[in-house]
Amino acid sequence: MKLRLLGLLFGLAFLPVAAFADSSIYFCENTGAYGAAWGQPDNHAEAQSQCEKYGGTDCQELISCGYGYAAIATSSNSVIGASCGASTQTEANNAAVQACRDSGGNGCAVKHKWRG
Repeated sequence: MKLRLLGLLFGLAFLPVAAFADSSIYFCENTGAYGAAWGQPDNHAEAQSQCEKYGGTDCQELISCGYGYAAIATSSNSVIGASCGASTQTEANNAAVQACRDSGGNGCAVKHKWRG
């Protein structure tokens, strides 16, 4: 089953030079695996590595952003929603859950959260 996803970003979430992102989330649509990294020397490489570690075969960047709160929500029907760069953790959590629901997720709930 193909997975659907929606990454929701706040403010100036996409940086002109992605290497300076403080949080990165990678996702594999084929397997549903994902990986996230923040505060690492190379968040992109670490997030991609985590995605592959958990079974991703074609991990692609879902979102990256500068400093702020972030969250990943998952559902019972293999839909993922993500947010980052939010002003508060509550805002990030709500946005990730809403992104999951907007993509057709059932029973969406925050699985991971952090401040990058």
